[in-house]
Amino acid sequence: MPPREPYASAGAAVPAGEPYGGAPARSPYVTPSSSAFDTSERHRDRVLGGAGYDSPAYRNDRVAVAAMVFGVLGVVVPGLCLIAIAFGHLGLRRLRTSYEGGRGLAVAGLALGYAMTAVWTGLFLLFLSARTMI
Repeated sequence: MPPREPYASAGAAVPAGEPYGGAPARSPYVTPSSSAFDTSERHRDRVLGGAGYDSPAYRNDRVAVAAMVFGVLGVVVPGLCLIAIAFGHLGLRRLRTSYEGGRGLAVAGLALGYAMTAVWTGLFLLFLSARTMI
């Protein structure tokens, strides 16, 4: 095959879809079986079902909401902040692979849970030290 002219016209000898006359360009990272929706097909029809992309109506994850509720209740009741920590971590883990919302609720539940655990532990230690002095 004779060498190509470096400044030849664009449509002269290059077939459509094949850059520089070689095989069609393919990304090494995209395989025919890979999909953006590998983890969940729940909202696929709604997101991709129109002329343009549409965002789905997000719902908050129930575990993330529970983390926030237990975090707020942990301000009053000492043991509930530990449940808020557990639900916060579980909620963040579940939200990695879903289309549901509520990441902020899970993070707020975690923050309240850890903060109130520190406060309640400090109060408990203060109570024990005051009790031994009497």
